Amino acid sequence: MKIIKICVLILIITIISQQVEAQIYVSTQGSDKNNGTPDHPFATPAAALRKAREIRRLHEFANNGIHIIVKGGRYQFDEPLFVRPEDSGTPASPTWIEAAPNEQPVFSGGIHISGWKLLKENINGLPKNAKGKIWVADVPLATGNIFNFRQLWVNDKKAIRAKSENGDTMSRILSWDHASQTCWIPKPNTADLSKITGMEMFIHQWWAIAILRIKSFEVQGDSVKLSFYQPESKIQSEHPWPAPWLSTKTGNSAFYLSNALQFLDEPGEWYLDQLNKKIYYWPRQGENMPSADVVAPSLETLIKIEGTADNMVSNFYFKGISFQHTGWLRPSQMGHVPLQAGMFLLDAYKLKIPGTADKRGLENQAWIGRPAAAVEIAFAHNTKFENCSFKHLASTGLDYKKGTHDDEIIGNLFKDIGGTAIQVGVFSDEAVETHLPYDPSDERITILFKDGSSRDISDVDNALIHHNLASPVKKFYICYANIS
Repeated sequence: MKIIKICVLILIITIISQQVEAQIYVSTQGSDKNNGTPDHPFATPAAALRKAREIRRLHEFANNGIHIIVKGGRYQFDEPLFVRPEDSGTPASPTWIEAAPNEQPVFSGGIHISGWKLLKENINGLPKNAKGKIWVADVPLATGNIFNFRQLWVNDKKAIRAKSENGDTMSRILSWDHASQTCWIPKPNTADLSKITGMEMFIHQWWAIAILRIKSFEVQGDSVKLSFYQPESKIQSEHPWPAPWLSTKTGNSAFYLSNALQFLDEPGEWYLDQLNKKIYYWPRQGENMPSADVVAPSLETLIKIEGTADNMVSNFYFKGISFQHTGWLRPSQMGHVPLQAGMFLLDAYKLKIPGTADKRGLENQAWIGRPAAAVEIAFAHNTKFENCSFKHLASTGLDYKKGTHDDEIIGNLFKDIGGTAIQVGVFSDEAVETHLPYDPSDERITILFKDGSSRDISDVDNALIHHNLASPVKKFYICYANIS
């Protein structure tokens, strides 16, 4: 009888222990060889997520869920954190990745740049007013190679990629030749730029901007003829909407040139010399470069939550996490010619004979791609982002791509976002011509989104803007949405 009581007691203790809330700790002072306890935390969220996955696999989790508690500090990611269907929780037992009480963890896709020294030698092309004011550092290596980047943050403030015009000033193009795919601009008041590699043109046209890599720079008198690399050269000159604006009444399209040492002529500007693996920066007032916190992005995506139509991720939550320092390199690799809402054109041209099977009067066709996002979600439901911040990001902040429903985005801050703050839904797949209505036959691909804040929304039911702050946000689109 006594033996039976003891066995029952052990069974009760075992059941109770399995119902206790699981807590896994992460600290910048931890080690992934630890076991994730408060006294022996892991060093990375990835190691903590693996332990949570094992708890799920072995059915050791309890009713109150699994809480991955992340202490304050910056966690530099070498690769995106991949949340899989095996990481799913349940309504009674969700998985949380959350900040420790009163602490601020930062999930960063950036690399710290240190070793700054005042530039003393003369460098060909450096403007005269910059001499004695420029600081230089070696560019860190990523996987043994120098890494390219288009953004830089100094003491939590975005620096300016060296450009031809200062402040918010822009110049205006003189003309655009669509047949030869060339553009005429006024000659810049700077040193010879004809042999510069890596220079780009930023041009505003109608409701969008384009970024074009400059192939040649031919000076003729007081004007310059620009040609561009493919594929953006053809797309820019062949697509009709939005095209460069030419008007004697309102003025031609505004533009500036960027990414040349010759443009490094005011505080807050920087230039990356990939050939010599150096980065140059003119500090703003009050910035002490030897001790400055300088970060450049090495990742485009920090978090990827992705299941399949048949096996979705579910009941996975983030709370109090700051997602920071992601880049987007497509403009440096293939240029950037957008249609709208940041969606870039893969191919686009005017039809010689108008009309398609779907639209008789259509005069052009186009196919679009989707920018990278710091946090991407596909085929998931019952996810949540609560009291998080999305800052210092080159492209989209939070992207619910497709196949998601019953998700919440509550009380978050979106700030210093290079593209769209929140993007929800499928605008069209890359293989679908962009003028065709997107109407997938598989209902699992559509989105049911509640309690969410949005910037770009497409193919959505039940979307609610709810207690989120975006400052500043460059665009606010709601497209083809059913907003409640």
